[in-house]
Amino acid sequence: MRISPIKAQAPFLNYTAQAEKFSPSSGKKDVVTLSDEGKKMQAQTSANTSSLINSLDDFMDGAGKDGVITLDEIRVFGKKHFKQAQDILAKTLEQLNIPSDRSMTISTDKDGLVKVDSDLSVQDNNRLEAALNKHPDFQQAFTKASSSQTLLDAAEKHLEFAEAYAKNAQAAVSQYGIGSSSSGEYVLEYAQEQTNLVFQNKFSLMG
Repeated sequence: MRISPIKAQAPFLNYTAQAEKFSPSSGKKDVVTLSDEGKKMQAQTSANTSSLINSLDDFMDGAGKDGVITLDEIRVFGKKHFKQAQDILAKTLEQLNIPSDRSMTISTDKDGLVKVDSDLSVQDNNRLEAALNKHPDFQQAFTKASSSQTLLDAAEKHLEFAEAYAKNAQAAVSQYGIGSSSSGEYVLEYAQEQTNLVFQNKFSLMG
């Protein structure tokens, strides 16, 4: 199974057992092959990747059964569950008689519990947080929406990097920060009756 963009069906994940390059000094092609151990590692990596993506069949509402998961399918899946989370939030605010003109940021902690940071009173903030945690579908809908957007970001960045790398490898590595890491997550931001999925960087202060 492969993940590919809707326009150019190029594989997002691609493994090659043999690579050739032209040697100007000899005028011949140098053929680089994997050792038996390398082939085993490649086969294991490919199997693990296939297993991981196969497990996404249900997660993606069956997308990928034809062997390809497109960015468009991921985008549709994410939008579907974002709307579900959005509708649940709006209905919960109404049920709790919480004014719709409030502002809040909703995220999940490491244990998967919904956390609410808002301009509500402490009592109302806690009521809303408890209600969302008790709702059987909110956390799953939010997680699927944010995970889909994270996957989209990674796939699109991969495609951009691949194109840039083909033109200038050194500049591409520098531009896309290969070798560096960033930390963050998607949160739901609610303000003026509008809900948005927003990436929020995580910063840590070193003492």
